[in-house]
Amino acid sequence: MTVTVLMVLDSMGAGGTETHVLSVGKPFAAKGAKLHVAGADGPFHQEFVRAGFRVHLVEAESQPLEARRDCRMKAFRQVMEREGVTIVHVHQTPSGLAAASAARSLGIPVVFTMHGTYYPPGEALELAEMCDAIISVSKPVQGYWRTRGIESSVISNGVDPEAFRPVEVQHGTPRILEEIPQHATVVTYVSRLAWQKASVCNMVLRSTKSKLPELENVHIVVVGTGAQAHHVTELARALNKLKGERYIHIAGEQTDVRPFYARSDLVIGTGRVALEAMACGKPVLAIGNHGYFGMVTPDVYSKAWDYYFGDHDSIEKPSPHLIAQSLRAALRDRGSLKRIGAQAREWIASEFAIEQKAGAILDLYERVQNRKKGEERS
Repeated sequence: MTVTVLMVLDSMGAGGTETHVLSVGKPFAAKGAKLHVAGADGPFHQEFVRAGFRVHLVEAESQPLEARRDCRMKAFRQVMEREGVTIVHVHQTPSGLAAASAARSLGIPVVFTMHGTYYPPGEALELAEMCDAIISVSKPVQGYWRTRGIESSVISNGVDPEAFRPVEVQHGTPRILEEIPQHATVVTYVSRLAWQKASVCNMVLRSTKSKLPELENVHIVVVGTGAQAHHVTELARALNKLKGERYIHIAGEQTDVRPFYARSDLVIGTGRVALEAMACGKPVLAIGNHGYFGMVTPDVYSKAWDYYFGDHDSIEKPSPHLIAQSLRAALRDRGSLKRIGAQAREWIASEFAIEQKAGAILDLYERVQNRKKGEERS
């Protein structure tokens, strides 16, 4: 069944949700799907173009607050009619509410992927009631929304093992990486710097104040931006001054994080970042919005997935002391650290390959479209 899908986002920012939508472009196109994405402009605009999406800018920020949804809804409807969209896939609110309203008025089925538990419950429930199918990206997300009356199917994020793979650090890497001494141990924190993840980042930075021999030659790289980015930057500046050298490096927003994974000896992250880093053969210390999970090793793979690497469930609350001790234990045995990274890649390639996840989504589209047609005939 040929599908013309419209992916709807709040904006084309450089975040995990946007990266997820980008990642399905190649396998979708390989199966004949026609790809469109709509939302406000952002740094990933050209990334979507390169991935084979036709980009439609839908912006309503100049409108009064009460008029924005109607403005967005009309714009989304125009795109759907003009491009012959056969299925609408939403990922966020408020863009999802406007797009789902437009799709319903045209009789086009709607799928909603819930990427976490951060949605305002009222908006999520309203959007869910307008959708023909709902996807949760993890088991904890499914359970959280089930208790609030929203049923969903679990389809996790996926990673392209060819795009994210172990590579040597190359010349022409981002300048900020070239400033790091060649002999330094690099720990990279990748995340949107907002909400709890910004607090975790601050804890990671504060953990380096510990006088531990394993942390003597460690450089920290922070990749990401967000509402609390300026607080992180100020803390980094203070800690660098305290130590008398620049060992914390703030990289800011990046549309391609692979060079940063390549230079890392250890990555601290959660959710999609954990999947990407492990696909690159890097060991991961998982800490997320929900809390601390720990090192992702083969004996805890199943549990790490159940907890979504600390983003949707956790073992305990993080602290600078806990993170310092985790870094000390991880960096004490570099040979073991490399083995953990190599094993992680094998697990990601077998369980989280993007082709597998994209196929599951396309199968869901087909079921939804067939059900819709059956309802129209009856």
